[in-house]
Amino acid sequence: MTGNLQATAPLVDGATLSDQVTEVLRHNVVNGVWSVGDVLPSETALASDFDVSRTVIREAVSRLKAEGMLSSRQGRGAFVASDRPRQGFAIPERDMESQRKLEQILELRMGLEIEAAAIAAARATPEAREEIQRAAAAYDQSNKIGGPAVAAGVSADLGFHRAVCEATGNSYYLSLFNYLVASLRDTMLAGRLQALKRGGESRDAIQEHYDIAASIAQGDAERARQRMRDHLQMSSGRLLARLKTEDGLGE
Repeated sequence: MTGNLQATAPLVDGATLSDQVTEVLRHNVVNGVWSVGDVLPSETALASDFDVSRTVIREAVSRLKAEGMLSSRQGRGAFVASDRPRQGFAIPERDMESQRKLEQILELRMGLEIEAAAIAAARATPEAREEIQRAAAAYDQSNKIGGPAVAAGVSADLGFHRAVCEATGNSYYLSLFNYLVASLRDTMLAGRLQALKRGGESRDAIQEHYDIAASIAQGDAERARQRMRDHLQMSSGRLLARLKTEDGLGE
């Protein structure tokens, strides 16, 4: 990362970019670099300062919103709501190393995204539907590259699901999605690496994305709900099977 913001807090070796940016933003708030009521720099400015994508910034901001330290208002952007994190919903990093806990987190994700797909089908604007279609095509394209672009494939996958949550028009769906995938990203990356060892990502996953996109484009809420349920059940099964093969999950 570049710029002077990251110099205010130590970074943890092996931490993800989202973890690192979250820690720096939290440090800046707790230590008064930004005071309560201060407006944070824009996503674009922060992404440039940290030399990361805007997606990473969104994930970090979503985490601090969940802690009650940041908030946002239409047209104002993110601002400091409190200099003390409240005790609330959180996913400890160690939970990602337990098969049982990971299964529960994936189940939580299903509860969120199944209904998001239905709401998107009923509510999405034409522009939002086009974005979902583009995201499905981007995911398809990412699977034709493989090799060193494995992380880009995970980003394309998450980009599709993020587009569905955005299409609901409900910012809380998007914030919770960003929080969850910040925890799941590394696990998904490990699973995708295992898939590449076996010859590549399942073509079933690609078609599942297109089926969800088509249901939303047709405005069929019940079909979108079912397609998303089927996809997440199958993708969770594929992920857990790959990680078991890698022998990286505990009980």
